[in-house]
Amino acid sequence: MNTAKIKLKHFIATHTFNSDKAKKEYMKFVKHRKRNVEWFENVPKRDDAKLYQLFIGKADFFFCHWFAESENAIIETLSQAGADDFMITMAIEISTPKMDLEKMKSLIETIK
Repeated sequence: MNTAKIKLKHFIATHTFNSDKAKKEYMKFVKHRKRNVEWFENVPKRDDAKLYQLFIGKADFFFCHWFAESENAIIETLSQAGADDFMITMAIEISTPKMDLEKMKSLIETIK
């Protein structure tokens, strides 16, 4: 990999299962995972794409939050992990997540 510093951006990736069979196989493959770190264990470690969060339920699709150089870097990382056998992916660059501090303060006050 290039020694120059890579600029990572935020992406939300939408993953859609190739079929009901692929979804069942994938869910069987990951069903033992309970802790966050276990969900990321099969994702290759790369400088140009880092999986940050995963949001999965029972639907035919799920989402992931990535720090990556590009959509292609995400797709290459997933391909390295064998994800092509289970799903197709589309990643969209998003602006940096922002927090409304005033709203957070009021919410914190309500739970004190």
